[in-house]
Amino acid sequence: MRLIKYIYAVITIFSFSCSKETVNPNFIGEGTYDGKYFPTNQWRYCSPEEVGVNTKALSEAHTYISNSNFGTDGYMIIKDGYVVAEDYFNDLTSEIKHSSYSIAKSFTSAIIGIAIDQGYIESVDDKFSDYFDELNNDSTQQWKKELGISHVLTMTSGIDWTEEGIFSNDIIQMSRSEDYLEYVMNKPLKNKPGTDWSYNSGESMYLSGLINLLTGKSLLQYAEKNLLNPIGIDNINWIADSKNHTVAGWGIDATMHDFAKFGYLFLNNGNWDGKQIISEEWIMESTSAFSDDYPFYGYLWWLGEDAFFESTVDLPDDLYMAIGAFGQYLVIVPSKNLIIVRLGQDLYTPNSWKPEEFIRLVLEAV
Repeated sequence: MRLIKYIYAVITIFSFSCSKETVNPNFIGEGTYDGKYFPTNQWRYCSPEEVGVNTKALSEAHTYISNSNFGTDGYMIIKDGYVVAEDYFNDLTSEIKHSSYSIAKSFTSAIIGIAIDQGYIESVDDKFSDYFDELNNDSTQQWKKELGISHVLTMTSGIDWTEEGIFSNDIIQMSRSEDYLEYVMNKPLKNKPGTDWSYNSGESMYLSGLINLLTGKSLLQYAEKNLLNPIGIDNINWIADSKNHTVAGWGIDATMHDFAKFGYLFLNNGNWDGKQIISEEWIMESTSAFSDDYPFYGYLWWLGEDAFFESTVDLPDDLYMAIGAFGQYLVIVPSKNLIIVRLGQDLYTPNSWKPEEFIRLVLEAV
């Protein structure tokens, strides 16, 4: 039985001891800016001033995020393609893989974009019933026959789903099943697709199953060839169910440097060292609000200050993020040519940091 770390991390909360290492005094990058490059093999470093970043202000951001009351395991700040600040805590290093939870959703979004670019999928307007014969039975709920790719990408599927509690929690129930795709496809819809936004970590199994059906490869296998390996990400873990369906909504363990590479691909509009990995059109479409009613969400990406809901922090309009439970953040700010990665274990800490405050401090340095 495969149970996800997303849920069972809770069980270990009382046995965990969070010990901060001494803050690395050498968190500020060193070196010179030598022009644009692509970090396929490794990232380059330079001093903040080389790319117009204020070291003193950057140190204030470091002081904030490294507070021992927070659960930070590591962070990177990348300006103009160069690492200007980086630090690790709680035994994490640049070579150790870290859980990312729902950051995987944004990877899945990118993979769907590639599948459309390659002609496997005509458009996001396609219905899953166009592909899955089992959705065309006479007994199939009519709303389910109308469920489209865009509805899953935007979390407006209408699937009857809850991530609250234990016994009724669909994440737990799905994780106990052998076939995650079958579990999700058997769930009824409580709303007509496209009418209401509701966070759902399971519905993206439809996307995983679709890639498997159309390419003959699992979501991970397809991603390795068409997304990950071309940008130098060649050793991640991505969990799957017992039927080898990659879990599209969570489950990627990778190094912080690898997560930053994914961000850099998007920062460069899908182009990697002269090769267009993802179309620029998909980059723009997937990181834009799908509806004026939901300005905080794109295609499995969180957008701008609206993603923080009650926050009053002013952030750039073009900022977008991949976010995972317990404090995993991949932040991309195209107008500043900036990437921020923060990995953590906030479940275990008594006080919570404010991600928008950390982002604000970094932006002040830039």
